[in-house]
Amino acid sequence: MSALHLLPHNATPFEHALSEVLDRTPEFGPYIDSIAGLKYGEIPATFSPWVVEEYGLGPISEFFEDDAAIIEAGIPWQRVRGTPLAITKALAWLGYMAPAIEDQNDRRRKWNRYQIAMGLVPEAELPVLRDAEYIVGISDPARSAFIRGWHGYNVRALEWSEQTWGGSLWGDDSGIRLDGGTVKWSHGEDFSGSILAGTADRIALGVNVTLGGALPWGNFPWNAPGVSWNGVTDVKAFKAFQIARLPVYVGFYDAAGDAIGYRRPVAVRDTTANHDAAPGKVFFEVEARTDFGDGEGSQCASVALVFRAHNVNPAKPGKLWLEPEEIEFEDGFEADDMTLGPVAVDFAFRRTVRQHVTLTLEI
Repeated sequence: MSALHLLPHNATPFEHALSEVLDRTPEFGPYIDSIAGLKYGEIPATFSPWVVEEYGLGPISEFFEDDAAIIEAGIPWQRVRGTPLAITKALAWLGYMAPAIEDQNDRRRKWNRYQIAMGLVPEAELPVLRDAEYIVGISDPARSAFIRGWHGYNVRALEWSEQTWGGSLWGDDSGIRLDGGTVKWSHGEDFSGSILAGTADRIALGVNVTLGGALPWGNFPWNAPGVSWNGVTDVKAFKAFQIARLPVYVGFYDAAGDAIGYRRPVAVRDTTANHDAAPGKVFFEVEARTDFGDGEGSQCASVALVFRAHNVNPAKPGKLWLEPEEIEFEDGFEADDMTLGPVAVDFAFRRTVRQHVTLTLEI
């Protein structure tokens, strides 16, 4: 609009002349008109940093390559910030496409806490989890507290009359916090495999028995199942009895075959009844779960069963994770003979991940 139109009807000729001389509308008018709606079209690169600043999108700028991407994703996020939808939008930027938010039970004193089923275990563990903790913290309601993220391994704190003792923990949920973090992370991965023991393995373990075969002197009671003074009467029963008495670890190895560490099993089960076993064959299932941080930073290429081994430190016979230098074998037995496998796997040991390995031995 020309400045002349703004003068009162009683303006003097001098005032008209002065207004016309000072009127910059012809010069700046086109630029002023072009500003209208500028933020709602294709924003020029020279102008976009100001838009990012105006909408308060600086805290999320590190997750995008350029201002255009920040604005495109950030404005919808900013409009719902402080809601569960903002959390799911933000986690999608880190690759979490299907998180599920779980509010704390309203019967609990700290009702404002919540957990998230993340939907995956990130490959680049530590940087992604730190980013997730940060970005959820600036997305959720101010009164809420993100306390735990999990996937694959989820054991909850015991609530009387709500859970079984064997399926929960006393006083806390499973997981571990990163250095300087407040969110607990609980991840798990599962692997399974089968090992077929040959004659050499059975001989090495001392379980190469046949029906009617004579029994040598051994470390077993004469009231063991499947045997009599005349020899072996039930191969499966006697073999299962002997194997169940053997100490065993699950060994983890890198691509060169060098040991990363050994984990004591959670359980060793006779599962012969679940298989169509050949005469004289038995099946044993050995289940082990590493702890958070075991072998951290190592890449595992294979696992195996390791028999007749124990901790070199007699003061800690029940230690669950043994480093390669902490294990030794019973007198007269060597590592090569007592190692059955290997079974190929491919995973990295990570701080917040418990690896669950189940090996089925057919022998």
